[in-house]
Order: sequence, then structure tokens, then C-alpha cells
Amino acid sequence: MKSIALIALLALSVFLLTACGEETVATVTTETTAATEASSAETTETTAATEAYEVIMEIASSDGPMKAPYGIAINSMEQVYVSDAGNNRVLIFDTSGNLLGKWDAQGSGEGAFNTLGFGGLAIDASDHVFVVDNANHRIQKFDKEGQFITQWGTEGTENGQFVRAIGIAVDLEGNVYVTDDGNPYVQKFDNDGNFLMRFGGPGAGNGLFRHATGIAVNQEGHIFVADYETKLVQKFDAAGTFITSWKLGEDVGISGTPEGIAVGADQNLYITDYDYGRIQVFSPDGEFLRAIGDKSPSTNPFKRPTAIAFDADGQLYVVNQSTGKVSVIIPPEK
Repeated sequence: MKSIALIALLALSVFLLTACGEETVATVTTETTAATEASSAETTETTAATEAYEVIMEIASSDGPMKAPYGIAINSMEQVYVSDAGNNRVLIFDTSGNLLGKWDAQGSGEGAFNTLGFGGLAIDASDHVFVVDNANHRIQKFDKEGQFITQWGTEGTENGQFVRAIGIAVDLEGNVYVTDDGNPYVQKFDNDGNFLMRFGGPGAGNGLFRHATGIAVNQEGHIFVADYETKLVQKFDAAGTFITSWKLGEDVGISGTPEGIAVGADQNLYITDYDYGRIQVFSPDGEFLRAIGDKSPSTNPFKRPTAIAFDADGQLYVVNQSTGKVSVIIPPEK
């Protein structure tokens, strides 16, 4: 009887151990499945955030790689001008990425550059090209053939002077706006470089700047300025009066770093996030609309994006400072 009881007890123990083992395995499997599903959902969400655009091509220089390119602008003939700032030159491409020409004289003479590795450019309605030549503390103006027209600026903090000019934009009337992170004002000039006004000043409050970089002007004359250090985009009226400000990255819970600004045909603002490698789209009043990329710099489509510009077909050209290339994309639909 004792043997039979012992055998029965052993059988019951094996059964219980087996049942418990199966239950444990089932629990782990369920948890793993749930984790896999959650990971899959997260991947799907990330993919949706980063695939809502189409890459047309990447523009690279066939005349030696671009080094720390910064500014970009497109003229009425669909010629793409890129400030190859690390090489102290301006390169001109067609919209297929073919190199058409270069302005590569270096130094301080007329038409020569010393850009210190950063600095923007802008083009007006007459296809005049304005180039920030920051180590020479000046702005240079050229015609579309690359012929030097004029220059203005000297080193200093007075009206018409520059310390480290960076961003540049042109309004519909041909006036030129320049940001300067060493002299924290936006300065406005007429098309020939005559000083008109300035606004801003050092600080982190409304209407003030710490490290102003990108700048754009819309068709209503509103001025938008990116501040790399305060991480704000500020909006001003045509007289330089502060209207409002907002930050990047709040859609994904980060504090983004605004750099380049472009105004689309819909008058919405396309703003690059230099640190996170993404683009956010806002209404002219700062309402967030959509984004290209999420909060993961390693998987986001752009690498240290600086300036951006639209061509006549609505394609967006994004300068990647760290890769030395320009990404051409079809932006997400509204």
C-alpha cells in the first residue's frame, strides 16, 4: 500500500510540475507576443512618421565633395544655388543635380569668399544673388551670371555692420534681411545695400535673440526668425514688431533646434530641426500641422539640416550639413 501511495504521490507531483511549467511558458509567450505587438505598433508609427514623403534624389558635387554646405536658393530658371561654406564657394546645379557652375574665388576681394564654414544666400525676383560672406563681414550681390554688382558691411555692431552674419532673406519688394548671431539683431537693407532699420537685441524674451540663424519673409511681409539657442521661432510684422513665438518638437515631446525656414506656396512654414534631423510644418501663426521625421536622430531622414528651399514644382531641397549633400523630396500632402 505504501508503494502504491508513493507512486500515486509521484505521479501527482509530475502532473503539477508539468501543469505549472506549461502555465509559465504560456505566460511568457503571451508577454512576448504583447511586447512584439507593441514593438510592431511602435515601428508602424515611426514608419508612418518618416515615410510620408518621397525622396527624388540627393545632389552631390562632382567637383570635390561639399564641405559643411549651408545656404540654398533657387532662381526663376530653376537653377539651384548652394553655399558650399566649408569650401568658401557657391555651387550652381540644375534641378537634376548636374553641376552648372561655381564661384570659388577665395579671399577678401570683390567676388571672393571667406565664409568660416557657414552662411546663407538668397535670390530676389530679378535673380540677383545675395551671399553672406561672414568672415569678411559683408553681403555680396551678384547677377545671375555671377558678375559682382556690389557689397556692403564692415566688422562691428553699428547699423550696417556685422559680427557673424548667418541667415539672409529677400522680401517681395527686394529688401534684404540679415541675421547675425554675434550682433543679435535682424538688419534690413534695400536691394542695393542701404541700411533701412534693425530690430531685436540680446536676450531670451519676446523680440530678442541669442543665436538667430534662419530667416524668411512671407508674401504679407511677416518676418520669421529661428533662434538656435533659445530654440524659438519668432514672428514679426514688417516694422519688426514682435507678434508671437513657438517651439519645435512639442509634437513628439522634445525640444527641437530650429535652423532653416522656407515659406511654401500655401504660405505655411517649413522649418528644419538641426539637432534631430527633421522638418516641421506650421501655419503662419505657429500652429503645428505635420512633420517629417520623429524624435530619433539616427533614423530621421536629414543630417544636420540647415537651409531649405522650394522649386517651382513644389519639391523641397534640404541642405544636409554633415553629409555634404542636398536631399530633394516631395513634401507630405496636407
